[in-house]
Amino acid sequence: MEEYKVQEAREQFAQLLNATQWQGKHVAITRHGKSAAVLVPPDWYERARQALGEETP
Repeated sequence: MEEYKVQEAREQFAQLLNATQWQGKHVAITRHGKSAAVLVPPDWYERARQALGEETP
């Protein structure tokens, strides 16, 4: 999984979204060296929610 600091992610947001959506990459975003968020492909997210038994919108 690739990792980006918040500022780097802001500067490259469109590219990170494209990599996530079209290439299936997972991207970790960190703040002060700690995990703040993770970008995942939409289909992966939906499968994860279903596996957890959560309703999908």
